[in-house]
Parts: sequence; structure tokens; C-alpha cells
Amino acid sequence: MNFVRRALGWCGRFCCAFGWWFVGIWSALAIYFTGPGSKWFTGALAVAVVALFWFARREPLRLWQWFRKSWPEKRLTSTALVAAAAIAIYYFGFVTPDTNVEWSPEQARHPIVEIDGDKIHVQNVRNFTWRSRTDFTPGFYDRTYDLSKLNSMYYVVAPMPGLDAVAHVFVCFGFSDGQTVAVSVEGRRRLGQPYQLIPSMFRQLQLMYVVGDERDIVGLRGKIWKTPVFFYPARATPERMQAIFKSMMEGAHQLEEHPEFYNLIWNNCMTRILMHLRRLGGHSLPHDLQVLLTGLSDRTAFNLGYIDTDLTFEQARRAFRVDPWMETTPLDETFGARLRETIERQEAEEREAGK
Repeated sequence: MNFVRRALGWCGRFCCAFGWWFVGIWSALAIYFTGPGSKWFTGALAVAVVALFWFARREPLRLWQWFRKSWPEKRLTSTALVAAAAIAIYYFGFVTPDTNVEWSPEQARHPIVEIDGDKIHVQNVRNFTWRSRTDFTPGFYDRTYDLSKLNSMYYVVAPMPGLDAVAHVFVCFGFSDGQTVAVSVEGRRRLGQPYQLIPSMFRQLQLMYVVGDERDIVGLRGKIWKTPVFFYPARATPERMQAIFKSMMEGAHQLEEHPEFYNLIWNNCMTRILMHLRRLGGHSLPHDLQVLLTGLSDRTAFNLGYIDTDLTFEQARRAFRVDPWMETTPLDETFGARLRETIERQEAEEREAGK
């Protein structure tokens, strides 16, 4: 019995300490990244917050006695909690998306979507010509997509180099009239702003649907950035494909009038795709750590039956990996058609090799 009490006491102290430092560190990072003024000023505020939580650190381990303490005994704890509450009010109440900034060139134009029955009109479909990371020719065009002609959908996974468990994921669509399009949910960056993991959790990026040509969106990652790219055919009825595409276009349209912040944890490429899928019902979809480990999402999709193949998962990863093919192929207007021919050929070769 004494052991149980000691264990419960230890767990209680651990939880209090963890919660205390979580609030303190979150408050420091929130004011550093979003606070008013220069980074020197917000940095000094962040250091002050951490120092305040450090000097008051002994109090949180005995929070159940806090209400019985006199003011001199709890003034540091009280001050730290008031500071954290003030930062949270400022962060959630006053830090709002600012669309009047100079964006990175490839994210400079937000797609403008108009839905007219089965016709989806999209302005600013991205079509950059990439020669290197810094050498490119910007390009945008307007396009009308006919939902009745949508006949294929692909789930694309592009893992981060050296960190396979984290990936950018997006969706591509094909139409019977030969049109193809990629829809990529991304963190919209200011000009010269790199994508960084910690800032992306503190309202430094805005959410954006990039609607673009596959030779741009897919080719950029496989040929220019040299990242692995897995191009999986999705198993879905034409009606479900149409519903997913329309739902994503509605999501892009909504951001035109109501901009949102991107967040690495709960408002990112993976969570947005899952949001559109959940709206349509169907398979039970994950809500846990699988959503964060986007680089492993292809296995989850395979296990749920979303990948349209009779290969094993290991065979499918080999068959639908396309970045080696992209190393020697031009990023021209026939890219989308040749990409589909390539995965069909590689799938057939993998199936033959497995016999």
C-alpha cells in the first residue's frame, strides 16, 4: 500500500512538473515568435518568462497546497501563471493572419476557385519551370476541371531527407480529357523565410492550398529537391474521387476569405487531407500519432485499403517510387502522362518479379 502511495505521489509530482514546464516553454516560444517588436525585444521577453518559471519551479510540485499559502509564498507562481495567461490571450486573441505581405514566389498567388455544378474553375494554377532551387521561370494559368471526367486519384508521399517518418503528402488527380492536377496543402512562407519545424508550430506560416501542374509540384520534389517521391494510385469510386476533389477546392476557396495559420501538429498537409476524407465518411481514420508521422502514412493507407494494388506493401513502395525515374526525364508538358505510364510499368515489373 505504501508503494502505491509513493508511486501515485511520484506520478503526481511528475505531471505537475511536466505541465509547469510545458506552459513555461510554450509561453516563451509564443512570445518570442509572435510578440510585437524586434526579435531582440521578444527574445528578452522569452528569457524573462523562462527565468520566472525557473525561480518559481518549486511551487508547482505542491499545487494542492497553493490556495493555503500566503502571498509572499506564492507570488512567483502567481506572477508566472498570470504572465502565461496574458501571453495566451495575446496569442489566441490578437495574432491573426496578415495577407498583405510579400510571399515566396512559388506561393505568391493563392488559387481562386469558383464552383459551378460539375465545373470547377481555378485561377492561378501553378506551372513553374524549375531548373534548380533558385533558377526557375514563374508561371500560372487558369483552368476548368470537369468533375464528370475525373477518373483517377493518387496519394503522393515525399519524405524529408534523413527523416523518413516525416513527409509532405498531397493528392493528384487525372481526367479522361488528359488533364492532370496536383493539390498540395502547404505552409505559406514570406519571401526569404525558410520552412522550420518549431516556428511552424507558432503561427509563422499561413495555410495554403497549392493547385498546380504535376510537372511543377511533383517534379520539383523528385528532380530538383532530390527527395524520395512515392506516387500511389488510390482505390476509390469515381463518385468518391469527385467528392474529394470538390471538397478540397471548397477548402481552397474558404481560405480566400478566411485565412488560417498552418500548424505542424494540427493544421497541416495530412490533417487537411484527413479532414476532407472524414467529411465523406467511409473507413475509420486515425486520430493518433499516425497523423503526425506522415512519412508512415502510406502504410496506414495501404492497411486501410486506400492503395489500389495487389502487391505487398514492400513491393508497392518499390513499384510506386518515381524519383529515380525523374532524374533522367524532362519536366515538360507530357510529364503527367509519362508519370502514369511509368508507375504502371514498374508495378507490372514488380508483379512479374514476385511470381
